[in-house]
Amino acid sequence: MKQWILGFFLLVVGGSASAKEKGELLSDWIPVSPTYSTPIDFSFPESESVELFESFLYFQNHLYFQTKNKDKQSSIYAYNLETTKFQIKPWEKGKVLGWTECKGNFLVQTKRKLYEVNPQTWEIKKEWDLQTKSSSWKDIVCSDGLLLRLDKEDLEVFDLESMEEKPKIPLPMKSVQRIVKLSEKEILLISSFSGNTIQLFSVLDKRTTKEWKFPTNHRALFKMTQISPNRFLVFDPLTKIYGEWLLFDDHFFPMSGLSKRSDGKAVRFSPIENTLQYQLELTASSDLPETIYHVILPKKDTYAQELREETFYSPSVFSLDETGNRTITLTIPSMKEGESKSIPIYSGKLTRYKIHWQLDPNLIVNREESESKFPNELRDDWFVKLEDPIVVGKREELFQGKTSLREILFETAKYVSSIPYKSGKFESAPKVIEKNNGGCTEHSYVTMSLLRGIGIPARLVWNYLPTESSSEMNFNHKYVEVWVNGFGWIPMEPLAPPKSKPGVTHARHLVFSVLPTPVHPKISGGDRLVQLTKEQLPYGKKVKMKLTILKKEKGETGEDEENDLPVLKNNRFILSGEEMVVP
Repeated sequence: MKQWILGFFLLVVGGSASAKEKGELLSDWIPVSPTYSTPIDFSFPESESVELFESFLYFQNHLYFQTKNKDKQSSIYAYNLETTKFQIKPWEKGKVLGWTECKGNFLVQTKRKLYEVNPQTWEIKKEWDLQTKSSSWKDIVCSDGLLLRLDKEDLEVFDLESMEEKPKIPLPMKSVQRIVKLSEKEILLISSFSGNTIQLFSVLDKRTTKEWKFPTNHRALFKMTQISPNRFLVFDPLTKIYGEWLLFDDHFFPMSGLSKRSDGKAVRFSPIENTLQYQLELTASSDLPETIYHVILPKKDTYAQELREETFYSPSVFSLDETGNRTITLTIPSMKEGESKSIPIYSGKLTRYKIHWQLDPNLIVNREESESKFPNELRDDWFVKLEDPIVVGKREELFQGKTSLREILFETAKYVSSIPYKSGKFESAPKVIEKNNGGCTEHSYVTMSLLRGIGIPARLVWNYLPTESSSEMNFNHKYVEVWVNGFGWIPMEPLAPPKSKPGVTHARHLVFSVLPTPVHPKISGGDRLVQLTKEQLPYGKKVKMKLTILKKEKGETGEDEENDLPVLKNNRFILSGEEMVVP
């Protein structure tokens, strides 16, 4: 027995090394922790409330809110984000209509005056006769010796020393509702119109330099601020949305469940945890001798999914190839005509993520290196037809001699995602390009054909495209993975959000296998996850088989299994390797 364990260990090491060379074992994923803990049940003392359009003020781990009680009397509360304690601040100068931090002090605007306030004592250090035209809230910002005040389509501008009014700055975005200071020379323009738009505005150049979409409730935008160069805090007592967001690759990501690859090239976020259970139903239509089945299991660890606490049907044979594809082979005793069996094959704790890769714009296509590493993923075949004039013409039209890998992938993703979806007939890439429609398989063929033809390795992914409300998972979808040197295999998903961005998908697929061709080496007869071994295919007419993959939410338990069902056994050795028998 000791010799057997040692032998298996050597296979594990060998399998892992090969998988790592192929890019299957990626860099470590490091959890990104928020700066502050999220409140479970936040409320103001004395049943105070806040107004929708009024902004809080963030300074030195504190949030300052203007509140009102049922008698419409205003108060200023300081909330300590670290201790979660409140402190009321002395303020008797009337309703606040805007405020900002400026050189370590606060500037507080009322209807008729602007006050400079000590943030510790709230004593007034200085005041100016600076009026506003209305009694509505208007954000103010201290920026490079200027006071900026939002006024409809413009910024009102005042000299901080003299409070002399200067010419207004016209805003490039309509319906700006908030301004937030980002640096001494840059501010954020925020509008909940047109999809929660945020623009980075240069006060010096008077123009927008970047634009983002902030993926949260539009009301929560009024309670958002920057707390560090790439971190933003949403703290909204009205919508009950609290949390931090990371700015990565010019996109905002929720910090809850966020992790970053150790080399900083990708983030994954918004995880969903489930218990996965494979159940095989067999019914003999006539007397059936002993039968042997291959069952495809999900890949264990990828950039967007993890499996833990796995159990396997006993007895069975487990196998793993160099690209991380996993199968188990199980032998079922003979069955009489009409006899049925319900067999629990596998279970595991599944975590799926949304994924976003930040592609290096300096990477170029290296056909020679790719051909030496991935000949199978560059090979011509009936479904790609790399030299077909239609494919070559489309390649020339899209790429126009480009060598930047990032640009080529973006052009490919943009084009393939534009092909209308229509359930197809698994036609080859040139036919799909010509007719300009097709299913997920055909979209994949086009992607592979375009990229393989210029030396970018591409492979087919068998997966489940989720319907999260469903209690079952099944093999219902395909997309493509491409090899990027220094990154590994990244997704090209043209049919699930956000569609046209290489290396980005929010679908939380469940991946079963990755293949250089549409054919799985252990499955005959088309797209499926279970099949009799090739030698036993003639028995297929004597047995009806159905594989059900149950998805249960974290903490949900199933019904008790019957005592006469086969036993699932834990085995800590099944991490990687070749042909291992589960005793």
